[in-house]
Amino acid sequence: MVHYKLDDFFLSALAHPITKKRTDLKDFKKLSSGVLDARVSMPNTYGYRVWEEGQECYEDWEKNSDYYHNKAQAYKDEIIYDTPVYEHFPLSGKILDIGGGAGTLRQFIPNGSDLVSLDPFEDPVNACPPPKQDAYQCLGAPLNFICGNAEFVPFVEDTFDIVHMRSMLDHVHGPDLAVMEAKRVLKDSGFLLIGMSIEGDENGKLSLKELAKELARFLLVKVGFEKFKDHHLWHPSLPSLNKILVDNGFTPVDTYFQPHWKGRVVYIKAIKTK
Repeated sequence: MVHYKLDDFFLSALAHPITKKRTDLKDFKKLSSGVLDARVSMPNTYGYRVWEEGQECYEDWEKNSDYYHNKAQAYKDEIIYDTPVYEHFPLSGKILDIGGGAGTLRQFIPNGSDLVSLDPFEDPVNACPPPKQDAYQCLGAPLNFICGNAEFVPFVEDTFDIVHMRSMLDHVHGPDLAVMEAKRVLKDSGFLLIGMSIEGDENGKLSLKELAKELARFLLVKVGFEKFKDHHLWHPSLPSLNKILVDNGFTPVDTYFQPHWKGRVVYIKAIKTK
């Protein structure tokens, strides 16, 4: 079965990830899966090793289905509690899903929309365990996919109606650069949708329970319990998440707390600042 593709529209919008100049297939290597490899790493930059370790951990976690323990119902429940987000923020048109992995966002968008996933994970679809593939019926269709980094998006400017970033900005090596790249490739009429866990309340203040939990995690890792190690590169509060958007040319226009997570996961719609 063919898992990946790249439709003509996305091929026509390709750019070199560093120069941003329009290009074509000749400037990219291909992985064994046939996917274009547009990754750009910064191995001599502070924090790279932490990012690399975190990425390896995430890929192993996905392949082994550690979070849901290969329970099909858990993935179906995930769809149920993610659905209200995309009822609140309907998505359609040309969509870039940065950090989108196997393209599960397709489960929530209408037919006729064009989505491409950009992710450093080389083969995310094949990594999905059977219970996840069973729950997410969209995984049965070929995915527009490029292997690449959020900080170096391989598309020309003003290409997309929507840039989607879910549960990824706290994992990237350079979050400011990732947001700047989202702005570059968005049309003036488009918007960025960011969804992620936040620290503290709406003002960024942590509760005693949250502080105690982080202290316990720190101590457990210190004594050798590596499974509790935190691989996030950034722990944003709601104020700091809004700040990174504003600092990099966006105006937040709608904030939505995902009901299932009871104040811990927020989605922010942001438009380009004029």
